[in-house]
Amino acid sequence: MTQTKQPNIVMILADHVAYAGHYGSERYDYTWPHLERIAKDGAKFNKAYAITPVCTPSRASFLTGKRPDKHGMRWNSEYPIPYNRTEFRDDEQLYNAHLTKVGYENYYYGKWHCGIDKTAEDYGLNGWSLAEYGNLYASERYKEYLAKIDQPQPVCRIDHHLLRPELDGTEVLMNPNEPWDFMDGAGVLLGSAEVQEQFFIANLAIEQIQKLAQRKDDKPFSMVISMWGPHHPYYPSEEFANLINPDDIPKYPSFDENLDDKAWRYRIQRDLRCQHRAFERWPDWKIWQTVMARCYAAGLQTDAAIGKISDALEAAGLADDTLLIVTADHGDGIAAHGAGWDKYSSFTEEVGRIPLVMRWPEGLTKNTEIASPVNLLDVTATMLAAAGATSQFDQALKPDGESLLPMVNDGKQRDHMICDHYGHSGDVLFQKILYLDNWKYTSVWGDDDELYNLKDDPHELNNLIDDEPQRDRATKMRQIILDHLTQRRDERSKWHKAEFWEDGIVFSSPEWPREETLQVYKLKVQLGLPT
Repeated sequence: MTQTKQPNIVMILADHVAYAGHYGSERYDYTWPHLERIAKDGAKFNKAYAITPVCTPSRASFLTGKRPDKHGMRWNSEYPIPYNRTEFRDDEQLYNAHLTKVGYENYYYGKWHCGIDKTAEDYGLNGWSLAEYGNLYASERYKEYLAKIDQPQPVCRIDHHLLRPELDGTEVLMNPNEPWDFMDGAGVLLGSAEVQEQFFIANLAIEQIQKLAQRKDDKPFSMVISMWGPHHPYYPSEEFANLINPDDIPKYPSFDENLDDKAWRYRIQRDLRCQHRAFERWPDWKIWQTVMARCYAAGLQTDAAIGKISDALEAAGLADDTLLIVTADHGDGIAAHGAGWDKYSSFTEEVGRIPLVMRWPEGLTKNTEIASPVNLLDVTATMLAAAGATSQFDQALKPDGESLLPMVNDGKQRDHMICDHYGHSGDVLFQKILYLDNWKYTSVWGDDDELYNLKDDPHELNNLIDDEPQRDRATKMRQIILDHLTQRRDERSKWHKAEFWEDGIVFSSPEWPREETLQVYKLKVQLGLPT
């Protein structure tokens, strides 16, 4: 397809989506109708992944187009983990800096979660966001919104709360002192659907889209619309909760997994992370059916908000000239691998895979499905390529993704892909995850490696790392990962060479963590190479 002019760019980023193992599975009929409608009019990527499946590093990677080894945000910014950046470096350039150079006006609405003190506005983005995770329901902008639509502060009925069971069956005012107050729960938000957080963000963005449509000039704009959901707490509005019957949801395939043959990080995440211990607190699948019903309903409400935005672009006459992208920062570990809750310190398919669809009538072939593995870095690269901003990189550390336009329009394929994970909530576990054909290899410093045949074992129940027939395959995949690490370390050393003490693993810095050096060492030992 021949691109005629710079498109407007609208990127909708959902948060923490139950996708792999849930969406479109044979177990249970769960899909998002608006997402599928957009995909039919454009492209759907069936093997899309977070580059790192935790909020801050994933979002920071999207915003910069770089892996965490370049931007330095490996864990959520609120966790006091040594040598983790809690704000971007002063010399870092986000995607909008490149778009501004080629004439774009840039907006950002919603969840930020990429720093302790700064927000999107501090990086030159118009719109609205909150620092850190953000306490949306207690924010002044949300209260102004309620007054505008003549609605009271919403009340939520909590069906089940993991850490505060005394709240089960109670109604609470959604005006928390901290965003975490009701975090680990599931229930129903009472009253109008318009007060739910996804609709709040969608309506803010739509208001600005309508203003932009009335402008007389042809100046292109970009807009990131970043949702707080369907991340738990799962509190969908009543009309969406009523769409899912909990009794219809079958037990998740890895729910009863005892983890005895799994790597240590699975048990650490299950047993120690925030003392969740969901397998003990909620041992009855009947509870999980209700919790998962609320999770799926929150997903449907997120999809409805996506539909509102898509319809607003159509109504404003902007749809044909707009590259619309819908994706998520990462997946959701709900009910998986021994009754999981939240995200995992392992890059399971449940936390790694994400939805990704794109629509651009003037620039993308319609009704296209892509089987090659792709990731969130490629979304940033696609936005910049569509805008003609790829020649605007004046940084020593260049973005890492590849535009997806050639995959959609020219049939280009990718034979393998590597993602990253560093653990979650203080579990410092450096991992490189290689996807090659239908196989997945996870190389880990500080724990055991994993090898799965995803075609035969999509829920990762049978680790083949010690399987003799797979020895050559494991060796090949280790070498690919080592080559990848070597290339990245070479690139970073041209920007900032490791100091003696960093190189000697005496201490770490954001750019030269000792665990990465040790992971290289482990791979060389496994491959029988000089160390």
